Formats: sequence, structure tokens, C-alpha cells
Amino acid sequence: MVNRLLNQDIHQALGKVEHPAISATLQDLGMLKNVTVTTDGKVTFTLVLPFPNIPDNIRDYLINALATAAQSAGGEISGVNLNLMNEEDSQLFLKKEQENWRN
Repeated sequence: MVNRLLNQDIHQALGKVEHPAISATLQDLGMLKNVTVTTDGKVTFTLVLPFPNIPDNIRDYLINALATAAQSAGGEISGVNLNLMNEEDSQLFLKKEQENWRN
């Protein structure tokens, strides 16, 4: 029961992480995929980027924000995979970006 609650808490915390420039969660933007939580709270996920050449500081910010969220729920990041969005997902991302830009 405790492990299931830990898993649930970590998934919820990760699901609330917002993009710094877009008023939407990484999950809603299609950037957070394949989240796996082990029984002892080790977390792996795939961060799906909308295009290549994302600045390192932005990529690192996103990963650190997810790591902080996992830690706040009792988890610990043990692996991060990076991937690029396909054309369809990238177009959806750009549409949501335009609709929810913070500036």
C-alpha cells in the first residue's frame, strides 16, 4: 500500500511541473513520457523535446524541476532519457505554446 501511494504521489508531483515560459505542464505539452517509479521511489522518465538544439540551460532547468518534484514526493531521479517529438507532436506543442505563452 505504501509503495502504491509513493508511486501515485510521485506521478502527481511530476504531472504538476510547468514549463517556465508556457502556462502548461510538461505533461500537457507532451514533453513528459514513460514515467516509471520503482517500489523504492527511483524514477525514470523520458523528456521529449519539441526540436533539436534546445539550450542546455533550458533542458537542465526542466530536468531539475522534475527532479525537485520527484524529491518533494519522496522519490529520486535515477534516469532521464531524451527524445525528440515527431512532427505531429511538435505541431501540437507549438499550438499549445502560442495559446499559453506567459509573456
